[in-house]
Order: sequence, then structure tokens, then C-alpha cells
Amino acid sequence: MTLIVLKRLTGLSCLLLCACTFAFGQEKPDSLVSYSLSEIVIGGEARHSDYIQRLFRVRLSKLAQQDKADISGVLRQLPSAHLQTNSRGETLVYIRASGERQVAVFLDGAPLNIGWDNRIDLSMIPANVLGDITLERGALSAAYGPNVSGGAVSLHSRSLLASGTIHEATIQLGHPGSWQSRLMAARRKGKTSILVGGTVSKSDGFRVSDSARLPFSQNGSIRTNSDRSSATIYARLDREAKMGSFGVTLLHASSAKGVSPEGHLDPTIESIRYWRYPVWRNSMAIFNAVKSNWPVHLFTTIWISRFQQEIDQYEDDSYTRVSLTQADLDLSAGIRAIAEWKASNTSYRGIGFVSSTSHKQVDSVVSTSKEVAGPDQYYRNVLFSVGAEVSTPNKLGGHWVAGFSIDGMSTPSTGDKLPQPSMQAWSVNFETNIKLSKRSSLLINAGSKPRFPTLRELYGVALNRFILNNDLQSERSWTSEAGFVYANSRYSFQMTGFAIRTVDTIDQKNVVVEGLTKRQRINLDGSSVIGAELSGAFRISERFSVDGHGTLMRPRKKSGKSSGHLTEKPEMLMTLNGEARLTSNTRLISTLIYVGKAYGLGTENEHILLPTSLEWNLRIAQTVYFSSKGLFLEAYAGADNVFDSLTLPQLGLPAPGRSLRFGINLSY
Repeated sequence: MTLIVLKRLTGLSCLLLCACTFAFGQEKPDSLVSYSLSEIVIGGEARHSDYIQRLFRVRLSKLAQQDKADISGVLRQLPSAHLQTNSRGETLVYIRASGERQVAVFLDGAPLNIGWDNRIDLSMIPANVLGDITLERGALSAAYGPNVSGGAVSLHSRSLLASGTIHEATIQLGHPGSWQSRLMAARRKGKTSILVGGTVSKSDGFRVSDSARLPFSQNGSIRTNSDRSSATIYARLDREAKMGSFGVTLLHASSAKGVSPEGHLDPTIESIRYWRYPVWRNSMAIFNAVKSNWPVHLFTTIWISRFQQEIDQYEDDSYTRVSLTQADLDLSAGIRAIAEWKASNTSYRGIGFVSSTSHKQVDSVVSTSKEVAGPDQYYRNVLFSVGAEVSTPNKLGGHWVAGFSIDGMSTPSTGDKLPQPSMQAWSVNFETNIKLSKRSSLLINAGSKPRFPTLRELYGVALNRFILNNDLQSERSWTSEAGFVYANSRYSFQMTGFAIRTVDTIDQKNVVVEGLTKRQRINLDGSSVIGAELSGAFRISERFSVDGHGTLMRPRKKSGKSSGHLTEKPEMLMTLNGEARLTSNTRLISTLIYVGKAYGLGTENEHILLPTSLEWNLRIAQTVYFSSKGLFLEAYAGADNVFDSLTLPQLGLPAPGRSLRFGINLSY
């Protein structure tokens, strides 16, 4: 099967021509060269910056071309990354068919995933304050902490490289009715750098494709209940000193939004999510410190976060009368410490991680005359990890890395639900690279890691949409990959084959209760994903370049003697970017995004084939420089999904159809 997949993927090379400049530093310089990456060191960066080429990077220049208030669109530039908005209205990232709870997202070294559910709505993370984004897949380091079995996305703040001040402002209008405004100011004086930014956006909803077939809960071209308003503020302080450096990040995001209902379900026989979020707030403070003047280098990250949301369940798609409400409050705090020392050419690392999350929830029933609140429910879990890693040069011109950790979870408070015993499990990772020449090398990576059930998977009923499973167990993933890398001054490429085997995979099934279909989380016997990636870039000339990536996968689940498809996991992903400099100050960018076949879960637990999709996005920009005043202006126009193609990542929940945008960027 692996050979078949590799042969099919190789055929994509005629389209891609390329491999990943994100990973090897072959990309053209960023347009905003005064910025650099802040010194944020966690697992991947600490281990791979000098010798392992498994990190894929999206630089500032790519971020600046997305015209997005958030990072959701940017992550499509990462190989094997699949973005989709789920039935709760959350934008999530999947890596190599690994679910959203298996993939962790970090901001300046701290996990952004909400502790209650171990996932984060990426549409709420601002993009204009980031310097770059990195992705690591495969068997991950213990430095990332527990419950990171499928991949890690790391977001890094901008930081000024030299003394000076920069201001940026953006205003954008979109069709159908939307707008956004972004502001950012950064200043560096001596060894101190500070950045402050903010984003405000509003949308009346997105347009659905004319090809969408939604027999229920949909009238007109604007998707039902898809409106949103949001605001974020952000600040980052960096300070260098003789003994090391430290940094502080502050983030606050707030939103009010609707959740599109499943348009294929008949509300007379199904339980439909007629939800709105009148309140969604996430606040976070992050502290980083690097102690570098000792024989032992110490890297420390401390974080604290507060997450609040309110959910209103309406009776029908008129959204006039609330029947149920849910109020959630999460408080989380944690610390990661990495101690590193060297003996000869060998590096040793000791790793410690601990975090605690408390969750308060109040469910209320709303009648015609009053609201009856249920009792306060308190939940709490503690996650920890203790591990060690060693890295040393091999005899083939590269390095090898080996690591081991013990991970654990306890749930001291379980509300009115049955208590759960503490869980502990081991993790292991190994990787090496072999230098074949100055321009090419082989990469090998393998390991195993557990994922414990989240508090929501154990105790959440989602306003009576789920039935609890008191026997839910943790899952374990075994991962291996091997790849070939080549890079020169004009082009580079990487080909990687991978295999993931998971035991006791946490999944869902539909259950009929009192005439209504609800869901229940279950443990499958296991699941597997076999696939291959091809990624890269090619500089055709000074004016033309292409880059992209493609992934072929075979995601399958096993339950008893039967096997089937993993739901909502595409078997093929491809992104192809082309850039043309029409004049010295005019730039055209074209992006093709292909999503292959996947399967949704029907009400009878049958698999329903989801359609493939090909989305074409365009952006043209004209830049005017006022060099004497240090000011430049960029006017741009863009169209997403030009041909109004139907993209259906989940049954009854189509992605946006055609949309237009116009904007102006100012930088001083």
C-alpha cells in the first residue's frame, strides 16, 4: 500500500515542482526584514534548529499575504494540515488525519488548547502580531508535554531586530458584508523590544456555494446563523540581558457568534445544534525565561489563562426563543522547564511539565416565564510529564536524538459524575538524519505517545447532545516516518512516507435515545493512517516562483473484525501557490487547494461519501513606497473560491462559497 501511495504522490510532482522552502531557509527574504523571531524554545526548536529538518515554517512574508484577521487561513500553507469548521463553529486543524485533540497549538511556548477540551478555535488567534509559524509532525519530543500525539503548531511573536519603531494599520472590506481593522506598533531600544497590536472584525455571515444542497435550516444565499463579531488585543515584551533573556506575552480575544446548524438533518427526528455564543472570551499571560550563563542552560515557560463562554440553545432555526443555556469558566496554569547541558559533542536535556485546569459549568433550562439554573458543576484535571532526551552526532554526518518520558493525568474533581482513576503512561521518541551530500539527506523518525481523554470527553454532554461513556480509555499512537530532502539555490524538495497506528482510538457513534439521535464517545479497537508527502518550492525566475505540498493518506479504523473509514479525514490534500511580479511593485498570487474524498457519519452510523473540492484563490496587490518618509502603502484585492466550488468537510456544514475582499495596508 505504501508503494502505491508513493507512486500516486510522485505524480503530483509535475504540479508541485517543489519542496518546502518553509523548512530549509531557501525562501526569498521577508518583505518586513526589520522583524526577527523571538527566542522561544520548546521541544522542536530546541532540538532541531541545527540539524534536523522536520520543522516546516511559514515566514512573515507569507503571513502578510493572507489578509486574514486570524491564523486559520495561514495554516493551509503547512504540509498535511487540513482546516475545517466543526458543528460547534470552531476552526480546527488536523495533521496527517490526527484529530484536533491530538494536535497542540502553542503561542510563544505555551499551549493555547483549552484544558476542558484540549482544542482551540484558531479563528480567534490574531495573525498580524506573529513573526512565523512552525509545524512539527511525527514522533514528538517530550518537551511538548502530554497529549501531543499527532503534531504541534507553534506560533511566535514578532520582534524587532534593530533599534527603531514601526507602525502598521490595515482596513479591509469584504463581500458579503464583512470588515476588519488591524493595528500594530513595535519599538526596540537597546536590548528591549515591545509590540502591541489589536484586531476588530465583523461579518454578517458567509455565502454558501450555489451547489450546496441544504434541505433544512437554510433560506437564501447567506449561511444560516453564521454571523460573527470579534476583537483581540495583544502585547509582547522581550528583554535581553547578560545572563539570558526573558519575555512576556499578553493576549485577550473576545467574540460573539452564531453556529450554523446541520442543514441535512430533519429537526423533527434529529437533535439539531441551534446554538449561539453570546460570550466567548479567552485571556492569557505567558512568561518565558532563558538562563544561558550557567554550565546548565535553563529554558522556562510559565502561563496562566482564563476562558469563558456562554452557549444558548434555541428551539428552532428562527433563533427567537432560548430553551437551554450553558455557562463555562476555565482557569488554567502551567509550567514547562527544560535543562540542557553538554558533555563533549553530546547534549542532555531534562524536561518537566505540569498544568492544572479547573472547569465550572452551569446548565440552565429556560421556560416561558423563567430560567431555572442547575447546580454548579466543578471539574479539574492535572497533567504532568517528566522526561529526558539525548542528542549526539552520528558517523554519517548528521545527528541522532532519543527521548523518553512518563506522562500522567489525574481528575481530582468530576462534578456530579463518577470519579476516574489516575492515568499514567510512557512515551518514547527517536530520530536521526543521514547526510548523503552537501545538499541532500535522509530523515528517520519513530516513537510512541499516549493521549488521555479530555474532561469534556469524559464528562461533557453538550446540552444533552451526548451520552456519557464511563469506560472511556486513553489511546496510544505509534508513529514512524522516513524522508528524503534535497535543496539548492533555486529549488528544494522533500518526500516523506509515514505510518501511524493508534490503539483504543477515541471516536464517536450515533445512539437513538427516546426517539432522538445522540452521540456517544467510544474506544475503537484501533485505527491506522498510511501516507506520503511531497513538498517544496521552485524559483523559476526573479519574477516567478511556485511552492506547494501534497499528501496522500489511507485513514482506516478497526472495530472487532470489521474495518472502515475514519470520518471526515480526507485521503488527499494539495496546496499549490504561484507568485508573479507583474511589475516591480505589483504582485499576483494564485493558490489552488484540493481536498480529496472523505466520509461523513450518517445517522445510522453508515459512512457517506463527501465530495472532493478544488478551490482557487487570487490576490493582486500594488505597493507604493514613500522612501523619504519611511512609509509604504499596499492596496490589494482578493477573491477566495473564485469558481464557487462546493467544499463539504462535514455533512450538512458546507465551507464558504465565493467571497471578495478589498483592503489597504499602511506601514511606517
